[in-house]
Amino acid sequence: MTRPPQTIALSGSKWDAGCVVDSSPYRIVLEFYDRERLALERYLRLVGVEVDACRDIVHEAFLKLYEHLLANGDATNLRAWLYRVSHNLAMNGRHAAHTRRTEPLSEAVEPVSSAASPEKAILEREADLTLRNAMNELTPNQRRCLILRAQGFKYRQIAEILQLSTSAVAETVQRALGVLKKAV
Repeated sequence: MTRPPQTIALSGSKWDAGCVVDSSPYRIVLEFYDRERLALERYLRLVGVEVDACRDIVHEAFLKLYEHLLANGDATNLRAWLYRVSHNLAMNGRHAAHTRRTEPLSEAVEPVSSAASPEKAILEREADLTLRNAMNELTPNQRRCLILRAQGFKYRQIAEILQLSTSAVAETVQRALGVLKKAV
């Protein structure tokens, strides 16, 4: 005689026939940290935040996410929520320090070259330099919108993160692409 599988509810966990599904805020934060930490740091670096500050901002954003989830906050789009909080923390840090210093894009991104020949390496470096120069021509807002779009966010999500209207984001991305097309 076989018995049906039992379900045992634990605080924040559910055990069903040997399979544990943990939906606790701690587990959710850990999963998002593993999946989004590097992308968040990359985003912050591309908008001009220093490496050490990036790590601090990202860690603080994940602490805020944990507090948000403990307080039963809205969990419908946590990825966009994390980017918005990280962006706001970065902007608050800039305003608090009264510095608007940004690093050139060349220091933020180190391209990986898989050139087979010196000629190809030179061409790749020239193309990379052209793109960097074009990115430096963008306004900070254009750069942020374009980087978030490249990260896979939709205009609506970018608008949420940067606290702009969706139409302003769409226009900003289109203008930024126009600047890049002219330069490249």
